Amino acid sequence: MFDDTLSEHEPEPNYAKVFPHVKDDPRHALGFLENKLSRIEAIAQSNYVETSNVFGKGFLVPLLRMGVKPGLVFLNRNFRETAKSLFKRGSTPMRTERGRHYSADPRAPGSLPVFSPDKLSDYQLCFWGVLDSYYRQLMAQSIYDEEGGVYHWVTANDFHDFEKTLEVGRNFGLEVSDLEKARDYHGSVVREHHNPNRGGRDAGCMDFAGQEIEVLDRVSFFVPRLVDEFLAGDFIGHDVVEAIYGGR
Repeated sequence: MFDDTLSEHEPEPNYAKVFPHVKDDPRHALGFLENKLSRIEAIAQSNYVETSNVFGKGFLVPLLRMGVKPGLVFLNRNFRETAKSLFKRGSTPMRTERGRHYSADPRAPGSLPVFSPDKLSDYQLCFWGVLDSYYRQLMAQSIYDEEGGVYHWVTANDFHDFEKTLEVGRNFGLEVSDLEKARDYHGSVVREHHNPNRGGRDAGCMDFAGQEIEVLDRVSFFVPRLVDEFLAGDFIGHDVVEAIYGGR
């Protein structure tokens, strides 16, 4: 909807294909990014937007080391709903094929620290993966605040609102010359169901709060202030906050 802008979701070359190797040795990201940048430089449009579930989990710092500082959109929604979606898809960090390609690994350096990840349930690992993504967003924000980078925090629902979508784009210098045409296009995109979850696992009636509290407790031995930030945010379950703070 923005002028002179190409927008893509997880195009080739796809971060997910090389991500397992990057977790073993982050230098693998450098060659991949050189190829990625060559493709981006060849597009006709002046602006390029790419959405990815993987980029922020191991490719931002290598890209910054290459001297490239992209604008960043930090997208979030309710942590539990995101973790349940990963669980249903079978995208369990360090355990399943999808998890190895799309999720961080708690055993890899730079990940959100948690002890004995092998003893966590599949759902707990999915919840850990959601926390890890948020942790990396906070680290990226800290780097950009120091280095003068451009970023924008959004929720999944924000992009359903045309004016909020305009605001996000304009924050990165993107413009719209025909507002009505852009509004119509935005409406057509919003009405379409993107990336539907066709996973085969049922989360059922498991004790989500109890499992999440255990993960937060394991993380708090390493980064207690970060756990406080998780609990003070908008994306954690109210039942978790209530159980930990006891209504104080």
